[in-house]
Amino acid sequence: MGWGLYIGINVFCSLPWWHRIDYDAFRGAFLLSSFLSSFLMYWLCHFLWKRKVSLPVSAVICMVSAFPLGMLCAASSFEAAVSFSRVRPPFQWVDIITATPSGWFALMAWVAFYFGIKHYLALEEKHRQLVATEILANEAQLRALRYQLQPHFLFNTMNAISTLVLNDQPHAATEMIGKLAHLLRSTLDAPDLHQIPLADELAVTEEYLAIEAVRFGDRLSVHWDLDTDLAETLVPRLILQPLVENAVRHGIARRPQGGFILVKTQRRGNHLAVLIENQPPEESAAILLDGTARTGGVGLQNVRQRLEHMYGSESTMHTSTNARGNHEVFFTLPISTLDETGEYKL
Repeated sequence: MGWGLYIGINVFCSLPWWHRIDYDAFRGAFLLSSFLSSFLMYWLCHFLWKRKVSLPVSAVICMVSAFPLGMLCAASSFEAAVSFSRVRPPFQWVDIITATPSGWFALMAWVAFYFGIKHYLALEEKHRQLVATEILANEAQLRALRYQLQPHFLFNTMNAISTLVLNDQPHAATEMIGKLAHLLRSTLDAPDLHQIPLADELAVTEEYLAIEAVRFGDRLSVHWDLDTDLAETLVPRLILQPLVENAVRHGIARRPQGGFILVKTQRRGNHLAVLIENQPPEESAAILLDGTARTGGVGLQNVRQRLEHMYGSESTMHTSTNARGNHEVFFTLPISTLDETGEYKL
């Protein structure tokens, strides 16, 4: 394509001289010889590239090698022009040397294109490899964060089961074991998925709360305020369970009379907003810390890190105590779904 464009420009610029056959012969011989010489330069450039010779050294070698080829192009051009000239002038080396830079420059321009394209493709390949590596690292980090939740949640649930057994409640313990097995089966399906529809995540959360309901009975009250239009919105897998578990362990479990947990979803512009609210322990219920940030334990830190990894600045998360004295965990993430082809759709 490059040579075709170069030849086309030369032909266009030579139109005023089309009746001068010697000039046309000079131009034609120059273009043909330069084109054929480029194959020799290609072999040299390809050899240098394969041997991974540094760019400065390759440039010097190509400049030196292109000079005699440029001189050969100039000589063939003058020979063609002289052959078609009515008056054959005497041969003079000065004419060849004067015309040599034109052929040399054409070949060096070709060399520059060759190495430029090669380095561009190499950089693109490195960029693709870097992106692939970052994706793999991010996938591994997300998988590690998600797997961190399973032993943490399992330990807490098994501890609750052992408490039921010690309290001579075998029926409740057996029921909790059955619900736990069902929940673990749900969470272990498709282990490589990092995002699932919000409806599926809510179903897993409901299963977890059903397990806790066996232990707390009427002490645990769950309120759902859900926007059904957001059911297909993709959310990180196991993003709600640690937040609800945190509300149960640090709120409901420390209230003799129990309390409620509110799970609320709503749309805010192009983002999904999720709110988890729970009543605090009675010993701290009288303390009003409106807007005070709360760092939280493993569950909250895990959720925060996963949101940062998956959405960056597109997501937000904060924990505080609201004006009613209840603890709140609030986070937002961009709304995306899967279309019929399985591709993400914003």
